[in-house]
Amino acid sequence: MMQLFIKLFLLMIAVSATVSAADINKTTGEDYLDNFLANTRTLQADFKQTLRSSDGEVLQQTAGVFYLSRPGKFRWDYSAPYAQKIISDGDHIWIYDVDLDQVTVKKQATGVPNTPMALLDNSLKLHQQFNIVPLDNHHGIYRLKLVSKTRDADFGEIIVGMDKHGLRFLQLHDQFNQVTDIVFDKLKTNTPLAASLFKFTPPPGVDVFGQF
Repeated sequence: MMQLFIKLFLLMIAVSATVSAADINKTTGEDYLDNFLANTRTLQADFKQTLRSSDGEVLQQTAGVFYLSRPGKFRWDYSAPYAQKIISDGDHIWIYDVDLDQVTVKKQATGVPNTPMALLDNSLKLHQQFNIVPLDNHHGIYRLKLVSKTRDADFGEIIVGMDKHGLRFLQLHDQFNQVTDIVFDKLKTNTPLAASLFKFTPPPGVDVFGQF
């Protein structure tokens, strides 16, 4: 389960963008994602995340605040149902379970195998790994579908929802036929974020697993 969440978090970086609804009308899905890769440097948002089974049963619900600083740095502060922090400094991913006094650390390049990290880099790699299909517009929310070109991808299909305020939701379909919905609120883009948000030192006395 932890590996699945890490892969999800890195995918989140791929599509954390803000553009206007008018911009989406003028461009294709490919142009929209290219705009993110070129122009979005930082992002902050509240989020609610729901994991469902293939038959729709709710398996887990979480909430918190997400931070992004490109290239390669992110932070998830979970406040519900229990406190957890997941922090990337660009080189390592730190997972801190506050209640368990436990930290797991992995190198970012090797700790998340088969994750489409190309989404962090440039549009060329994006187009190499995904087919991008504009879907529809429901009540001002525009949807785009990213379909993996490889059968062994962690997420075979990703649905992105946008409105005039920016990124509204993600829906990820994984290889186990589970669906993860992530809904965003209170988005702030390209505003200064403290460098300390993306640094982590294990607190004294906690158990640390992994190498760094």
